[in-house]
Amino acid sequence: MTLSFQLRSMPGLAALQALLPSLLKAESVRIDDSAATLVCSVPDAEAAAFEAAHTDVLERLGLGWQLHARNQAEETLGREYSWADAVMTLIIPPDVAFPADIIAQLAEWNLQLRGVRRLSAWASNELAFELYLDDWARAAKLQAALPALAERWGVDVALAEADSKRPRRRLIAFDMDSTLIRCEVIDELASRAGVGETVAAITARAMRGELDFRASFRERMASLRGLDESALTQVVQSLPLMPGVESLLKTLRAQGHYTVILSGGFDYFARHLQEKLGFHELHANVLQIRDGALTGEVEGEIVDGERKRRLLERIAEEQGLAMNDTVAVGDGANDLPMISAAGLGVAFHAKPLVRERAPVALTHCDLTGLLYVLGVAGG
Repeated sequence: MTLSFQLRSMPGLAALQALLPSLLKAESVRIDDSAATLVCSVPDAEAAAFEAAHTDVLERLGLGWQLHARNQAEETLGREYSWADAVMTLIIPPDVAFPADIIAQLAEWNLQLRGVRRLSAWASNELAFELYLDDWARAAKLQAALPALAERWGVDVALAEADSKRPRRRLIAFDMDSTLIRCEVIDELASRAGVGETVAAITARAMRGELDFRASFRERMASLRGLDESALTQVVQSLPLMPGVESLLKTLRAQGHYTVILSGGFDYFARHLQEKLGFHELHANVLQIRDGALTGEVEGEIVDGERKRRLLERIAEEQGLAMNDTVAVGDGANDLPMISAAGLGVAFHAKPLVRERAPVALTHCDLTGLLYVLGVAGG
């Protein structure tokens, strides 16, 4: 159902800030300044509760209004992306307060709010929504300010052109270690080889971009020489999945996305994830095994950052997709080449260098937050 609240005048900044939490209980809201109207799309079953809660806020703010209910087909609420030029996505964790100064911040940036769309489900513990803003040229200049804003509010924030939020990004590539799983496999193997602390320290420096990936990878691999291949089975049986990964992949598969793993880790473990989660293809390092033990070498070319980028470009071409229609998700410095090349690059719980350079950084949410960034509601 569509509920249209025609106000006597558009509310000021303080009133709009007070209205925003109640507006987020609608599926979407279009703000029509010229007619001083809030056009709200609400599920039929929730319409009465929404009307009561929202009118209560209007009364407390002293804002006069007239209410019109109409069939949703009469409105264009299904075309949110046509309302404005820029979209800001916010994901607020369950234990974090709603940003008290969000409207004031937009006004400080000289950005006008044109609409709101709720992304998180009613039953979700977190709150995720999109704010539709009036000018991408102005908004784009504020990308550098987002990390500090996200840290101050304790939320995840992404900013994009409105058109880029349409569901067109068909190829999504993921790093594996510390992205799809909550560990670095090479560190787990090193622990079983008795050199865990030494290798973990090298891995951490490589992921922060302090060491050349190829050189550090060879050094770490050499420390695994002689490790019995039974260690692979031990590690794969206890791989800790990243929270949200199963729900994310289920949704991406249902929507027809082509999903791939591009990993500087090992194909033995990537194949396990492919079978469990349904990835279409994978590319990772192939461990060399002789006489039942690791040789400390890998077969073929090492999958480093540049190879990840080339693989992403090749797969996109094979799938008949432009690079603008790709997404790359990772956490380490060796993911930056593909993150930079993709149409949408996402740093997920990433190292500081990666968070600084990626267009989008997700730090607080689980992997289902990627759905919100893609504009998928109910993630």
